[in-house]
Amino acid sequence: MKQLKDLFDYYMLEIKLTREMLGTCTEASIYHNHVLKKAQKMIKEANRMATKVKKAYEKYKGVELPPEKEVAEIQGIIRRYQEVLGKSDNLPDSMDDLLDYAQELEAEFNEVCKKGEEVKATVFMRDKEGHAIISSHMILGNLKENFKTMVNNTTAPKTEKLAKSKVSVQEMLTLDVKPVEHFIKPSEDVTKGEDGKPLIKERPIRFEDNFGNTVTAIAMSEELPIGTEFKCHLRVRKDSPINDKNAEALIVLFHMGKNNGLGQWRGSGGMGQYVFRLKKVDYDPTPIPEGWN
Repeated sequence: MKQLKDLFDYYMLEIKLTREMLGTCTEASIYHNHVLKKAQKMIKEANRMATKVKKAYEKYKGVELPPEKEVAEIQGIIRRYQEVLGKSDNLPDSMDDLLDYAQELEAEFNEVCKKGEEVKATVFMRDKEGHAIISSHMILGNLKENFKTMVNNTTAPKTEKLAKSKVSVQEMLTLDVKPVEHFIKPSEDVTKGEDGKPLIKERPIRFEDNFGNTVTAIAMSEELPIGTEFKCHLRVRKDSPINDKNAEALIVLFHMGKNNGLGQWRGSGGMGQYVFRLKKVDYDPTPIPEGWN
């Protein structure tokens, strides 16, 4: 059986930005993202809960000593709100206090959902030192996007012959190309203002709505400056058509990516365009212990 090193070639990919690259991560806390993700799945149930709470509020508000069963029922409804919001507060036993708390919780739930609909800046992830980092799988996503475009374009370079459909593109790149490093650290940090804080630039976006009216929206993003460099290793299957003739097809894909760019506002926006170097290297990131495959 072939060893791992006999199955793959390794390439060093180096990229240098010729246009600013914009962040792609939404500027929202992990907590809020978690709440919103759960809220999307549970919104219908949450609406039903809201109806139950309101009905219960009208029915029991002002009653000094409601039946224990009804208190437990309201507590059960409220705990569902708590679950969505990631809360674990102890619930009061008094019906008046319980219903007041239910209204506060419902207002918080609605506020979090409202925040999720607001426009937020797109930012970069950070390492422990606070420096911008990039997921290396962004490179793989760029390759897939370029490959799919070329497969559907009759005037594209000859690499369209390597795959017959979008599905085969997905399968080929999933099996044949992988970044070795999980994250990439750019040579430059995000652009900062005079106060030392990350500079979030606003860019107007104009488009026509369904009624033919021109609408202007604002996009806000952190950016890596022109000239920023970053690099990673790519592991490419030796027998892959992409790796044929000294990785000619892989090089063509990156040439196509130079125009499409990386990060937010790539493609038609032209952000994140780059020049690159791709060099085959002798590299073994996963030495195999003796006796193991």
